[in-house]
Amino acid sequence: MRSIVNFLLVIVALVLFIVVTPCALVWKVWASLKSEDRKAKDITKGIAFYFLETATSFDQTGNTVFAGFFNWLFLNNEAKVKYPFGDKDETISEVLGWNNKLNSLNKHGLRMVKILDKLDTNHCEKSRLIGIKKAKEKTVAHNIYLKAIM
Repeated sequence: MRSIVNFLLVIVALVLFIVVTPCALVWKVWASLKSEDRKAKDITKGIAFYFLETATSFDQTGNTVFAGFFNWLFLNNEAKVKYPFGDKDETISEVLGWNNKLNSLNKHGLRMVKILDKLDTNHCEKSRLIGIKKAKEKTVAHNIYLKAIM
């Protein structure tokens, strides 16, 4: 019974997502343009940031929800070291970047890296490096916290 409820929750979430996304996008553009005190440069920056944050959110969700499928589709089964998909705080691009660095992608994974790199030069490598930067920032914050409580 719980599986049916969870499945229905997924359906409701997808329907809401499909209905709300176009409305939210139109609202974001309208709200940005309506603001009289903002410069055109600020408006385009704000919209660009909105698109990037939306894409990153989709990317993280895909990495989590489709982890098993992506592990099967993109990773070389023969590779000794693999960086698996599935961490909710990582993007598909970051995991592809790690596996590209580890030489553990199969032909489909390599093709996906090429496609993403055509859209944005060195996209997967940049995503991997952003992940490293975030991990370092978390480590610094954690060390500060530990010093404060001791």
